[in-house]
Amino acid sequence: MEQVPPVWIESFRVRAYEVDASGRASVPAVCNWLQEAAGNHATALGWGVDVLQEKGLTWVLSRFHLRLTQQPSWREEVTVSTWPAGVQRLYALREFRVSSGAGRELGVATTAWLLVNLSSLRPVRLPATLEEIAREMPGRVLDDRFEKLPELANAEFQIALDVRFADLDMNRHANNVSVIGWALEALPEGVVLGGSLTELEIEFRTEALHYDRIVAQVQRIAADPPAFLHRLVREGDSREIARARTLWRSG
Repeated sequence: MEQVPPVWIESFRVRAYEVDASGRASVPAVCNWLQEAAGNHATALGWGVDVLQEKGLTWVLSRFHLRLTQQPSWREEVTVSTWPAGVQRLYALREFRVSSGAGRELGVATTAWLLVNLSSLRPVRLPATLEEIAREMPGRVLDDRFEKLPELANAEFQIALDVRFADLDMNRHANNVSVIGWALEALPEGVVLGGSLTELEIEFRTEALHYDRIVAQVQRIAADPPAFLHRLVREGDSREIARARTLWRSG
């Protein structure tokens, strides 16, 4: 049996449909690469979603923290490296490093995943084997304890969006990257078109389903560099879908 590498490496070329108005890879595109590489490594290690579903389990992303030094440009070759980094409370941790084809670091990310029972939708205790796997890994790139993100107090900007079929994942919930895209959608145009994201932290709090209407809200908490709190709320029952914090730079 072929040995699974402790650090999983995948390459991606930035395609035209993955760039934003600046001609650089959009934040959702970067997040999709990370999710794809993570899923492929988990599958190779025997912890893929398809295997877990047969046991009545699945992975659910609970926390995501991304730092970007640069968004890669259209047609640029990008390498994603990822590995498990152990267990923190009920979270299985996974780290990421994003590099240019020339080896220049473009960003890092850390994530926290829950193993969830599909029937009860409640987290289950992580098996000791996950900690054993992580012992051979490089460790964490961001030492985030995943404390609760601040609550948005005063929405200065907001927009309503509907959950589409295209937003659904294999669990028939809105996928993580769609949720991140909604959070960014409520930002002022001048921030998004006139700058670039340097940091994103998001806390996923409950699922969003097809036909749900989601209200994305934003509050500016700093002017230079621009920083924002984000909140996503389901219009029907006012449940908080996610909360986030972003940091931006001009130009």
